[in-house]
Amino acid sequence: MKSTLLALPLIVAASLAQAGTPTTTTTTTKTDPTLFLGLSWTFGPGVSSTGGTPGVTLKLLSTNKRNAAAFAAGVTYNFDGSIGCDLGLGYNSSGSASLTLGYDICKHSAQFGLGASGMPKTTTTTTTTPPPV
Repeated sequence: MKSTLLALPLIVAASLAQAGTPTTTTTTTKTDPTLFLGLSWTFGPGVSSTGGTPGVTLKLLSTNKRNAAAFAAGVTYNFDGSIGCDLGLGYNSSGSASLTLGYDICKHSAQFGLGASGMPKTTTTTTTTPPPV
């Protein structure tokens, strides 16, 4: 009991010293290439139907950074049974929605796509610096 009472002032002093300890919080966002999956509309001279051809597209975007442009490359399965291969630009909105505008090399036509892409990974690190002795 006597040793606990003697240690009590040391514990209180240590907790008061740590109360003023500065902390640093760092948040990092990892922007990597990401997959885009969406619906597309291919239109132009290389398309068999006059109104264009809808389809499903899978693309690789150069970045998953939000509110930013990206390069896009991918393949499209058009609902008329044809396959497209396309290059273009994409835009990632603040949510998971993205859109692309490009050129279908296989069909020699323009293409618009709307879908979703992966979100960036965010890491938060908190560092506590000990007070000087």
